[in-house]
Amino acid sequence: MTDTTPLKPHLAAGPFSDASQLQAAREQAFAQTMDLVFERHPYYRERLAELGLKRSDFASLSDLPRVPLTSKADYMAAPERFVLESQGLPLEMQTVWDTMYTTGSTAGRPTPFVSTSYDFFNTLELQRSMLLLRGVTPQDLIANLFPLTPTPHGAWIRVLHAAASLNIPVVCAMPGNPSPYFGLGNALDEVVALVGRSQATILWGVPSYIQRTLLRAAELGQRWPKVRKVFVTGEALAESARTQMQQALQGVGAASAQISISYGATEMQGGMVECTPGSGLHNPLPAQLLIEVVDPASGQPLPDGQTGAVVLTHLNRRGTVLLRYALGDLSVRSLSPCPACGAVTDRLVQTPSRHDALLKVKGMLVHPQALIDHLDSRLAARPYLLSVQHVQPGQPLSGDRLLLQLEGEGDAATQADLAARIKAACGVTPEVEFVPSAALAPSGAGWKAKKFIDRRGAP
Repeated sequence: MTDTTPLKPHLAAGPFSDASQLQAAREQAFAQTMDLVFERHPYYRERLAELGLKRSDFASLSDLPRVPLTSKADYMAAPERFVLESQGLPLEMQTVWDTMYTTGSTAGRPTPFVSTSYDFFNTLELQRSMLLLRGVTPQDLIANLFPLTPTPHGAWIRVLHAAASLNIPVVCAMPGNPSPYFGLGNALDEVVALVGRSQATILWGVPSYIQRTLLRAAELGQRWPKVRKVFVTGEALAESARTQMQQALQGVGAASAQISISYGATEMQGGMVECTPGSGLHNPLPAQLLIEVVDPASGQPLPDGQTGAVVLTHLNRRGTVLLRYALGDLSVRSLSPCPACGAVTDRLVQTPSRHDALLKVKGMLVHPQALIDHLDSRLAARPYLLSVQHVQPGQPLSGDRLLLQLEGEGDAATQADLAARIKAACGVTPEVEFVPSAALAPSGAGWKAKKFIDRRGAP
């Protein structure tokens, strides 16, 4: 019989100051989760049985490495099999509160991530902890600069929930337009005016868009002296790019504003955040989320300080539940107390870098092979090249552009059709241009024509 007794109150707390207290909290949550997994989780119940593993084989968290790594492909193939069978559980654990969407499937469809009421209550705790780690106060006001999207992704809506968790106001700038069925989107100048009117103290969004907003605000003579923090996620932010953004903040009279990076994922329903720049990315709710760094080949945990694949385990969820889920990035973990804030929690002390087949483009995870398959079925043997690059080469904060180059003559109807198909497949609208015949022929030693190139690393 599954134990559904409410967990001790300290499980709703953020990072701990005592390692033994954290370990005890994690063990308690892990025991309940493994009970549920063996009784109610379609995927892991079957997978562990195939390996000859029983509930008694998981006496403590030290046994967790017996679970094989779960890849994004495993999850994308059958996301419904990662949702607990909830019949008979308390109402809060049965009721679906919301469904967010994460990585696209090989067919281009986003993958659902289901949260029950129980999970949403914990998401509010997680968001609150994120804000407190970042130094947010009851006097702050957040400007939400994330765009609305055709399917629910965590960024836009979770900013509202974060503000609610700390009882502070938020204004949604609503940049862009996600769909022809939507009429409330704002152009850049309207966003700039709205932020100015709101007198926001925190800007929260994708770094390339925040940079565009700051530069345009300076051009229009706006001054935002009350901005004291900028929260960025969805795109990598190198130190050189952080410096550029700091200069852009100076241009609107907010030179002392602090830029805080988040390593976010739908599967976390939040992100790992810095308490101060350079302090490492903190797990905001370590009694409910466990971060491992493992050998990508064997899946075995690596000692702190070694570079490996970042792996997430849900210790306390009742909707979608993932064990040892590879997030697709490489980094280095530390469990030592944070030298800046003293928190005892998982910290990633090296900027995560992608190592799987998925790429982030304009803050969206894109599956290159899925796009290639999609275009091959539409274009047959007609040569093409899909590439992602910075709008201004060598300037990460200029944003990304997805470009489809197609050999031969074309027309506006074909151009619009291909752009719409690619946006439907991955959520990103490409630019489409036609190039002379043979312009995309392979050169050098290669004999296969490339169909997808990420040019953002090029100088």
